[in-house]
Amino acid sequence: MTAHGHTPPGSENQQPLAVTEALHIAKHALESMRLRVIGEVSGFTGNKYKVKYFSLKDSDSALKCTVWGNVYDASGVALEDGLEIEVEGRFSVYAKRGDMSFQVSKIHVAGQGQLRMELAAREARLRAEGLFEASRKKTLPQFPLKVAVVTSAAGAVIHDIQKTLARRWPVAEILLYGVRVEGEHAEAQIVAGLQAADRSDADVVIVARGGGSFEDLLPFSSEAVTRAIAAMNKPVVSGVGHEPDVSLADHAADLRAPTPTAAAEAVSTPGAEDLLAVMLASANSMDVLMSKKIRMLRASLDSLASRPVFSGPEALLQVRAMQLDSVQQRMCALMARGFERQSTSLTRCRERILRTGPAVTERRRARIEHSAAALDALSPLKVLGRGYAAVFDESTGAVLDSVKEAQRGQNIAVKLQDGQLDCEVKGVRDGTAL
Repeated sequence: MTAHGHTPPGSENQQPLAVTEALHIAKHALESMRLRVIGEVSGFTGNKYKVKYFSLKDSDSALKCTVWGNVYDASGVALEDGLEIEVEGRFSVYAKRGDMSFQVSKIHVAGQGQLRMELAAREARLRAEGLFEASRKKTLPQFPLKVAVVTSAAGAVIHDIQKTLARRWPVAEILLYGVRVEGEHAEAQIVAGLQAADRSDADVVIVARGGGSFEDLLPFSSEAVTRAIAAMNKPVVSGVGHEPDVSLADHAADLRAPTPTAAAEAVSTPGAEDLLAVMLASANSMDVLMSKKIRMLRASLDSLASRPVFSGPEALLQVRAMQLDSVQQRMCALMARGFERQSTSLTRCRERILRTGPAVTERRRARIEHSAAALDALSPLKVLGRGYAAVFDESTGAVLDSVKEAQRGQNIAVKLQDGQLDCEVKGVRDGTAL
């Protein structure tokens, strides 16, 4: 017998229970059990309230859950729809409405949920360091001659990349750095492959792998691989997984491609077919422009050929010859008139000279004769003719005008009217001796 003297449920002699009694039995039975439950979060609400509400669900069922704010904050888990968690707690029955919920006392991230939380924290930390900044992204070379590929040496990925490059850009040489892309040692091998590719003479690097589970792609979200890509000197294209998959390698790479094939297309853009189409279009444009230019030049040439200088060059020379003759005639006429004016002027000057010449000459002759007479009167010869003489120093030719300039034994010349006496001074006496 249970409390209140009732027979336990399931007994053959069970008496009907009132609703309150039935809920009391259920409440007692459920709330006495502590359970651990795993499920996916759905419909999380109540961030602003002391009590948070959400449901845990699996493929078939859903369980309403509540958690007090202090328990939620202490768990360190940020609940969001789709997150797989493990909770610990007990059922709680609200008898008045017959409602039941699971009162959560502990929360842990379960399975992939923990890994995803760790990955989110790593992404936030590396993003804060600036490893994913757009300003760090390098531009891909337009026409790479060597493409380094870091991926598994076996499998479809390298074959897809080879086929794509052979079709789009066959001149490119592929440098393969084969590495493990999942499992143990994959992270270290990917880092080593990236560093070796960066030391090579490749123009661009592709890091790639095919699709896989979340756990399979984790090596490409490791901190070591992410930092290795960010530290690359060569531009890197990431083609990891398929379209929905996004790894930290995608964030760190200079370009993220949704698939390995798309990565090969990215490094070969424009491809050979694109270039051929551009070249053909350019050739057509050049042909049109050249044809137009030739027509314009031909029309210009025809216009030039129709000018008189080409159609009848002698006519052009005849005009020039006529112009030259006209200039010559004008010059001759001007010269003749000039000579005539000069001749007339010379004749007039000659007549004026002939008219005025004798009178001018007579006046000049009289003045000259008067000057000559004056000069003759002042001539030393006239003085000498009157019995005077001139004395010169024979060695210097200087005139001696004082006895003080002579000395005994000095050779002197005495100039007379009709000649010269060469003498030697025998003695010197001043005027008081006479």
